[in-house]
Amino acid sequence: MIPFVIMFKAPYSKDFAYHFIEGDCYNHGAWIYDRIAKNLTPIDIAFIGSSHTIHAIQDKMIEQLLDSNDHLVNLGYCRSGRNFEYILLKMLLEHKKPKLIVIEVYEDEVKNSHDIFPYLADTKDLLLTPTLINRDYFSDIYNGAVARLEYFKAKYIFSVKVAEPTTELYGYGATDRTATEEELAKNIAAWEKRLARFEPESIEKIKIKYPFAYLAKMIRMIKENNIQMLFIYLPEYGSKLKEPKYAEYYQNAGSLLIPPQFIFDDPTNWMDATHLNDKGSKLISSWIAKQIKMELCVDEGIK
Repeated sequence: MIPFVIMFKAPYSKDFAYHFIEGDCYNHGAWIYDRIAKNLTPIDIAFIGSSHTIHAIQDKMIEQLLDSNDHLVNLGYCRSGRNFEYILLKMLLEHKKPKLIVIEVYEDEVKNSHDIFPYLADTKDLLLTPTLINRDYFSDIYNGAVARLEYFKAKYIFSVKVAEPTTELYGYGATDRTATEEELAKNIAAWEKRLARFEPESIEKIKIKYPFAYLAKMIRMIKENNIQMLFIYLPEYGSKLKEPKYAEYYQNAGSLLIPPQFIFDDPTNWMDATHLNDKGSKLISSWIAKQIKMELCVDEGIK
């Protein structure tokens, strides 16, 4: 146990951590760290979410449409998990001073840990789970220990150097691919089965405490820093859910943006069954730019 305890008490480099996961999600982890912690360009408006955000939010385009001095960035990362978004938000607020944060919401909340969380989390966030119900707790501890062992080896044995920081300012994932009819049909069928499954309300109330615990922390941090907050609904093709399951929760915390349904209904707007392509994201981004303009004008008017 002694080496184990030492690993978790010793300093752990975020620079190493975010570059350690470089083989995942288009190397987006390393780019996110460089953009937030190393790049001196401000971040005034940040989008936080999953790969739905990566492929839906054309940050450079929205920035241009806003026609202001605000710097906008898409910080989406593959797969969903509120605990990952929480530690990302912590790092963002440590290094930058955004005035607006837009958080992606899905049809339903993901009720487990993000698989990248243990590699990036501080020891405190890794060890102190916010709820007793956390099915991934021990696997997260194990993976966190593996990451810290790799850091020890990289620093003291192999002297591995971290790659030079990237200078790219925007995180949108461009693609002109169009989903096939077969892909879309399969996802429609998958959603029909998913929505037909029954789970007792008592079980749902227990499971939802996990993502809501992290979401509550994020909301509190944003409000404490006097930052404006929006939620945006980015569903999959074929779910047929016009709004998220927990829409009321998001609306009570901040404004919930629900893009026009015709964008999601058009099969030519999709890269695959879960991600928009350039055509679809252009429509979404144009619409979002108008919403942000209105929100910022209202906020400035109040002040």
